[in-house]
Amino acid sequence: MEKYAAVILAAGKGTRMNEGLASPIPKVMFELHGKPIIDWAVQSIKDVGVNRIVLVVGYKREMIQDYFGDKLEYAIQEEQLGTGHAVAQARLLLASQTEQVIVFYGDSPLYTPGSIKRLMNMHEEQKATISMLTVVSPEGDLTGYGRVFRNELGHVADIIEHKDCTPEQLECREWNPGFYIFNSEWLWSNISKLEANNAQKEYYLTDMIHIAKSQGMRVCATSVTDENEALGVNNQEQLKEAEEIITNRDDLQN
Repeated sequence: MEKYAAVILAAGKGTRMNEGLASPIPKVMFELHGKPIIDWAVQSIKDVGVNRIVLVVGYKREMIQDYFGDKLEYAIQEEQLGTGHAVAQARLLLASQTEQVIVFYGDSPLYTPGSIKRLMNMHEEQKATISMLTVVSPEGDLTGYGRVFRNELGHVADIIEHKDCTPEQLECREWNPGFYIFNSEWLWSNISKLEANNAQKEYYLTDMIHIAKSQGMRVCATSVTDENEALGVNNQEQLKEAEEIITNRDDLQN
């Protein structure tokens, strides 16, 4: 059994990215600094020594599959029914195959090996059921981001979506960018418990945190080294921003 595998979510169309284009492509296939966005996400996982990678694909999936070929594995999400539903599509490939599962979004290309490795080390040391990266933003607009609340031990006590926060809770400056490590056995045993009892009728991966807490499981978190790591590329403006961040990293290394 392998120690780690990764599930990278890449099934979405990316309506905002494709705005005005005659021939839409998957959001993760837009070029960023010479290669597709998804390639940067895959490389960030390979850089920490994880080689078993499953891409959850959907919209125009043949473009992604043609790019990577048989170097990676693929799970198909035929209907866009939420992030929890997307992860569940990888169960047949990974159940009983690996001890831990890293999950994040294919449109998040900027995570560094340092932050990922630190999360992996904490997950193992704490023997956590779920570990997650968070972002602490002292300033800026956090509209739309779920807030992370911790208990007196520093473990995650709750994640509350922005729309459900009280005015006092909205003062919390720690938020969830959607990068997780799950104990594999627990994940595949519990992911079917997700329910689509929300306005979007989707299965949310964040609800796995609530399931774990209801069972008394440990959920740990550590923040990214640099807030820029958590940038999700959802439109052309954010693509340009990501390009600048990567270019500056190259300049610092040269």
